[in-house]
Amino acid sequence: MDIKSLLKSSQFWRHFIISSLVALTVLGISFLLLNVYTKHGDEVVVPDFEGIYIKDLDKFIEDHNVRYEIVDSIYNIEKAKGTVADQDPEAGSKVKPERVIYLTVYAMLNQKTAMPNLIDLSLRQASSLLETYGLKVGNLRYEEGLPPVIRQLYKGQPIKPGTLIDKGSKIDLVLGKGAGGGLITVPDLLGLTLSEVRIILSEKQLTLKNIVPDIMDNDTLNSRVYRQNPPYNSEEGLYSGAEVSIWITNVDEKVEQARIKIDSLE
Repeated sequence: MDIKSLLKSSQFWRHFIISSLVALTVLGISFLLLNVYTKHGDEVVVPDFEGIYIKDLDKFIEDHNVRYEIVDSIYNIEKAKGTVADQDPEAGSKVKPERVIYLTVYAMLNQKTAMPNLIDLSLRQASSLLETYGLKVGNLRYEEGLPPVIRQLYKGQPIKPGTLIDKGSKIDLVLGKGAGGGLITVPDLLGLTLSEVRIILSEKQLTLKNIVPDIMDNDTLNSRVYRQNPPYNSEEGLYSGAEVSIWITNVDEKVEQARIKIDSLE
């Protein structure tokens, strides 16, 4: 049978229509099932997991129609152990129901570090070394003796180098007062440049702790001090090695206003 005869055949068109209807039906059912499977058009808002304890997660998600999976943990001594630190997707995002939310939690166990030997170090050296080990400087106490660190204490008790302690712990230091044990008068740093400050503090055996530039400054080399801590007019003296912080600016008005304020207190 040739093509023309086939196209004129009623049987051909009957089979064609039936086949087309079957194909359309199958296609429609497929799309319907796909929409049901993917929950097309259904969305839920991701809840905020931050701060939730691990033991409370199952109860927390009961009304949120999502699932969770803990994929990582981080250490932070200042945060509650076993609580959620981060999540992906973030809170407030819209996702499909039953979406898995990947969580990072704060570690349940503390990380340990070995206690370094701080004896005979300057306060600056001891502070830097403690930071390297993930530790912090706690209380400072001064006694008769030479300026370097005399003793290192943890929770009020001497601690030997090499002892394992929690990272983030504070170490108290006992420092010598220096020859004669005399107090150092707080120097007047107002209006000085950074290089001038370093010279004066070095001469007085004091330590420059923090340098805080003005938010609009780019040139710290020529900036001048407009604030210091401890303040110049402080009645208390400082021991050898004590720390001093300064705030610097390129704005002359700030320096002048600070000077006027100090002069009015004298």
